[in-house]
Amino acid sequence: MTAGSATNYGAAYDGQPVKPADPSLSTWRRIVRSAWLVPVPILLLYGLWLFASYGPGHDPRDAAFLGRHFVQQSQVSSTIKFDPSYSYPGGDVGYDGQFAYYIALDPLNARYYMDAPSYRYTRIVYPLLARLLAAGQRALIPYALLVINWLAIVGGTLAVAAWLRRKGVWPWFALAYGLYPGLFITLQRDTTEALGYALAALGVFLWDYGGRWRIALAACSFSIAALTRETTAVFPVVYALSLLFAAPADQGRPTGLPGRLVPAIAVGALAVAPLLIYKAFLLVWLGTAGDPGIPLEHVPFLGLLIVPRSPGWFDGIGMVVVPALIAATAALLVVLRRPRSVEPWLVLVNVLLFVVLLDRLSYVDISASGRVTSGVVLAAVLCLPEATRVLRTRSWFWASSALWLSLVPLWVLIPEFKYLLEVTRGLRHSL
Repeated sequence: MTAGSATNYGAAYDGQPVKPADPSLSTWRRIVRSAWLVPVPILLLYGLWLFASYGPGHDPRDAAFLGRHFVQQSQVSSTIKFDPSYSYPGGDVGYDGQFAYYIALDPLNARYYMDAPSYRYTRIVYPLLARLLAAGQRALIPYALLVINWLAIVGGTLAVAAWLRRKGVWPWFALAYGLYPGLFITLQRDTTEALGYALAALGVFLWDYGGRWRIALAACSFSIAALTRETTAVFPVVYALSLLFAAPADQGRPTGLPGRLVPAIAVGALAVAPLLIYKAFLLVWLGTAGDPGIPLEHVPFLGLLIVPRSPGWFDGIGMVVVPALIAATAALLVVLRRPRSVEPWLVLVNVLLFVVLLDRLSYVDISASGRVTSGVVLAAVLCLPEATRVLRTRSWFWASSALWLSLVPLWVLIPEFKYLLEVTRGLRHSL
């Protein structure tokens, strides 16, 4: 009789009785290791924040951070109107989320209420989805924008957790992505990154575990992600290139470079071509006025060094730059040993474009640089399985995650704790 059978049946092992495995303990372990449980804290935490911020007595339009200037820029739309009874939280200029709100209100005429129409319309999926969810009802659109981002963060975390679980890694590491303050900013300000990177995470999961049509399904998810936030196009480009250099024959793929070139081009075209075609249409329809194109600097870290120093600038150093460089160093070490691994390349390309060459306007404040670098955090979490196998340590990930999540207590936990204290205090007085 083997040791395994002794353990299973409670027989004697080395002369000592062995207790049978506790079924309840086994069930509990399966539950804890389940990817489905990982996004639950995100669902509850951000759900509580949404209720506290935009529940009874609050105006959900505040999330779009509307400004007075753009809403009064035109009189063309019958839906986009200046509200004299509303205290515009964005002051004069407002923030990016207002443009998604205007597109959701009036997709055709929102262009008259923007600074750079061809640039703002590029991120079209999020506002149109909100309009669809709200059934075109003006009063419901602000709620739809909030709910979509809330569920996108939850869904993106689930996709990452499920991918990690399939890779044999503890799925709870996905919380580093779901709790990243850059995504919380998108929830606060009705911007497109939460949905865009959730679709990118789904694309990664489908690429590896989507079944027979996994590559096509992944490319479709990547394509929608790029039409939601164009910076997510890094993911399909890197994965398409991986077909050229990391296509094992045991999966039925061509082994020669010419044979790999066709599927790589097909994937890249399916994932990125819709964005390019749509962008060309926007430039013809709306012109290039104010469109910054791809806002990247030509000198490394110029955007970081040229902006004035401020509290937000120092937050960006600690929460964006330093942890990204730590993750990039780990990814580079993995690439040097296993150059065909795709996930480390995702980290390096995202860090290069959205940290090293990030434009100066994004480095002005943490609310901008934090959002843009959401892809860095996603790529770092995806790199964890391969980096652990190669480097035999996760210290780089713990260090980066500690910095990425350093503002979570200040931004999320403490305000929610104060809100719960106020609620419980009110309940005690009412009793």
